Amino acid sequence: MSIVQFLFSFEGRIRRLHFWLFFLVLGFVYGGLFWQLGHWHVDHGMRYSGPFGPADAWGITGYVTNPIFDVFAIVAIWMKLAVLVKRWHDRDKSGWFVLVVLIPFIGWLWQFIECGFVDGTPGSNRYGPSPKQNLAAAF
Repeated sequence: MSIVQFLFSFEGRIRRLHFWLFFLVLGFVYGGLFWQLGHWHVDHGMRYSGPFGPADAWGITGYVTNPIFDVFAIVAIWMKLAVLVKRWHDRDKSGWFVLVVLIPFIGWLWQFIECGFVDGTPGSNRYGPSPKQNLAAAF
């Protein structure tokens, strides 16, 4: 599986290792980008000013939206969904299980435990061969 297929395709299966590495790297990139863009806004005086005056007067500390950050956020959401769908496939469940997070209180915990800690189905399943069988083709 190529890196493009890994990040953007909703087909196939991935290991827990790749799931955790993806979210670790994405967290560092997302956090660094957010931190950097936040400092850029402060340095350039691009504070939010609403219809009722400066935001700080109302206790709001928002910044003007940066289009680069918005595009990155949309791409990141697509990549997260693709990785989660493939992880659910490794558990031999439909990709629609990503919607389990919509269950109040327990949905996010269910997805976190099942995708992050429970091993995939051994051998092939209806979504493809086991990603552990051919480690050389993982990337």
